[in-house]
Amino acid sequence: MIMSHSTQIHISFPSVLGYEKVARDAVASFAKFVGFDSHRLEDIKTALGEACINAIEHGNLLNADLRVHVLCTYEHNRFLVKVFDQGLKDYNKATKPISIEEKVAGLGTLRGMGLMIITELADESAFFDESDGSSCLQLTWYCDLASKT
Repeated sequence: MIMSHSTQIHISFPSVLGYEKVARDAVASFAKFVGFDSHRLEDIKTALGEACINAIEHGNLLNADLRVHVLCTYEHNRFLVKVFDQGLKDYNKATKPISIEEKVAGLGTLRGMGLMIITELADESAFFDESDGSSCLQLTWYCDLASKT
């Protein structure tokens, strides 16, 4: 089923590792409902899980009193997922991450591989600082209608 109108879900959970699985499964169900195939669902689940873990660990510094919010919108064949944390730690955009090959060769920490995975699995991804001090990682996937007819 391909939805022709805009629809949206919102999920909010405490910054406790494990809750990312709940968000991941809920968003994957929503993506399936609007028409994504099983291969794209796995990409969405993996990227969203990594984004939620980043929000829990880095944005909210594992503070269970702080929340992670996931806002998911489907409109005009665009599946948009925004993951918000409360911005206790800013994302350092200034440094260029090393490649996965450099990480595997031991030239840097293995930390940060989640962002590499997210970048590869989402059609688009970007960080935004919100006016309230929170941070947002926005992920976008496009649904190919031609393959659904």
